[in-house]
Amino acid sequence: MPGRRFILTGAEVVALLVVLMAVLKLAAVWLFVPATRTIFDLGFGFDPYVRSLVEGRGYVSCGPAGCDVASRMPGLPLFLAALAPLTTSLRIADAVKVLLLSLLVYLAFRGIDRRLVVKRPWQACLYLALGLFLVFSPNLIKHASAAYYEEGYVLELLAITAVCLFFVAIAPREAGAGRYVAAIAAASVCYLFKSSLILVWGAVTLLLVVFAFTSGRRVLAVALVALALIAPAGWLAHNALESHRLSFMSSTDGENMYRGWNVYTLVLYPRCSLDMLFDPVTTCEGETIASPREPGRLSFKTEWAWNDAYKARAMEWIKHNPGAALKTFAAKAYEVLLSPRLVPYRNYVPAPDGSHLIELPRSRGETLVGSSWLALGRLIEIFALAASLYLLVRGDSAARRVALASLAFGACYATPYILGFGYERHFSILIMLAALSSLFLISALVRLSSAKAAA
Repeated sequence: MPGRRFILTGAEVVALLVVLMAVLKLAAVWLFVPATRTIFDLGFGFDPYVRSLVEGRGYVSCGPAGCDVASRMPGLPLFLAALAPLTTSLRIADAVKVLLLSLLVYLAFRGIDRRLVVKRPWQACLYLALGLFLVFSPNLIKHASAAYYEEGYVLELLAITAVCLFFVAIAPREAGAGRYVAAIAAASVCYLFKSSLILVWGAVTLLLVVFAFTSGRRVLAVALVALALIAPAGWLAHNALESHRLSFMSSTDGENMYRGWNVYTLVLYPRCSLDMLFDPVTTCEGETIASPREPGRLSFKTEWAWNDAYKARAMEWIKHNPGAALKTFAAKAYEVLLSPRLVPYRNYVPAPDGSHLIELPRSRGETLVGSSWLALGRLIEIFALAASLYLLVRGDSAARRVALASLAFGACYATPYILGFGYERHFSILIMLAALSSLFLISALVRLSSAKAAA
């Protein structure tokens, strides 16, 4: 018919991709979250906090070793407890989370088609290919459809943070105040879900405040500082009042640090889960293996004594074993930054009676598809790094801001996992961030190339 349009606009493509990923996530929730599972059956130490909040006893987790108030960051328990009046079904809560975050992702990505420079059809195809790479990622769908661990939330919150940051980096003076606020708010909420993301929070806050200040928006810069301080100040106050400890972190961080720095780390990692240091797992890749069976929290009177003891043991091991520590650092850096393998190499699930973890081999399909996506993602990472360094040196002011944001975001996200330990769910998000960065880096390269050709 005359005048009929067969090609979608950029805005329609963005909306379609967001809707398509939401549908895939909802399908994953329906298939993989049992209908009988509740928000009180989470694992990872979240259950007691959720139950305590629902029962009106405050943010506390009580067990055989006493009561803790800081062993887990509050984001996940608060979200699920807030849904308790509506439902205690984990499947329904997960679906609500998927829909809410998908809406926020759409709002953050809206207008991205107008920010990405296109001079040739193949450039639009390249942007679309990166979008499809993210939407059809089995790794990202798996984690974004989970509601019982932090990556199920921070994955999309980090995407929102990154896109809003890049919008501002392109044109700080013209960017709406809402973009600044959204980036700060999303980064702050990420921190409330996962303490290691405090570096991302700090980098995003610093960049946005500098962008606002140098573009003459000084009132906005001051307001952003005040907004950014709310989350860490609130958690600091909670820790000070409830556990008499001035800390921006969680009390689990010491044990997590120890997992990444001890004589057994490279015996287990990256093949097997470092949970074997603490949880009763008897095999690593099918072979019986001896591990210390650390007592963990049970052997300490307070949660901060537990934190401090394991942190001290990790530092002692590094101090007395510099060669082994360097080797451990190199191995973890490779896995987090470059490895195409699914880490750990096998899955670990609770036994039916909950007494121990069972090691299960990954299916051939999961290994092939997941590793292939990671391998392609590592190439995108390398491109993003190279393009960022090039633009930092050869780009104009706008390109340098985008490059700086890309480098700072990636480095601050990856560093805690290199210093601690990283699994596939952690570095799949790093690849996502590299892909999002690549959209804006390619746009900057296209714009500069076109300007040079026209000169």
